[in-house]
Amino acid sequence: MNFEIQKLHRENLTTGAYEGIKDALMKGQFRPGEKIGIRELARQMGTSPTPVREALLQLVSSHALEMKPAHSVTVPILTKTHYLEVRELRVTLEGLAAEQAAMKITAGKIETLRRIHAALAKAKASGNYKEALARNQAFHFELCKAAEMPLLLALLEILWLQIGPSLNLIYPPASPDSGEKHYHLQVLDAFGERDGRRARKGIESDLIYGGAQLLEYLENQVV
Repeated sequence: MNFEIQKLHRENLTTGAYEGIKDALMKGQFRPGEKIGIRELARQMGTSPTPVREALLQLVSSHALEMKPAHSVTVPILTKTHYLEVRELRVTLEGLAAEQAAMKITAGKIETLRRIHAALAKAKASGNYKEALARNQAFHFELCKAAEMPLLLALLEILWLQIGPSLNLIYPPASPDSGEKHYHLQVLDAFGERDGRRARKGIESDLIYGGAQLLEYLENQVV
C-alpha cells in the first residue's frame, strides 16, 4: 500500500480511522482491487488493529469497500454500468453545486480554488499523479462547500467513495493536453462573473470529458 495517512490520537480512534480511510479512498490513495492490510494500516495510523478493523467494517456496510472470503477487505473494482450511474449523479449534484456556488462564492474562495488547481496542474506536469488526484478531489469539494448545501456535500462523499480509487486509471494521461482551457478554469471564470449557468456547464463538462479515458478503459474490460 502506498498512501499517506495521519496518525491518530487516543480519543475517538474508530472515528479517526474511519475519517482517515474515507479521505484516502476519495483521494484515490487506494487502487481498485487492492487488498487492505489491517495491521499495516494500523501501523501507519499509529493505532491498534481494532479501530481500523471497525472503521473498515463501516466502509464495507456503506459499499465503499468489499469483504472477501477469509475476511479480507478489498477496494471494489468499478464496472462501466456503475461508473455511468455515479457519473450521472455527480453531474446532477456537482452541477447544482456549481450553479449555487456562483451566487455565493467570495473572491477569497475563488482564489483558494485557483491555487488548488495550480497545484493540480503542477503535480500533473511533474508526473506526481497521486498529488494530482488529491488536488482534484480538494478542488471539487471546496467548490461544493461554496454552495453552502451540507446535505448535497454528504451525498457527494458517498459518490466519491465509489469513484475515487478508479480515478487512478486516468493517469498517466493517454494523450497530452490539447491546449484548451481546463474546465476548472472555465468554472472559475464563470464564478468571477456570477454566471451560474456557465459554471454548471463547466463542471458537467469536466466530469463527462475529463472521465473519457476512464470510461474507455472500463468499456474494454472483459466482464
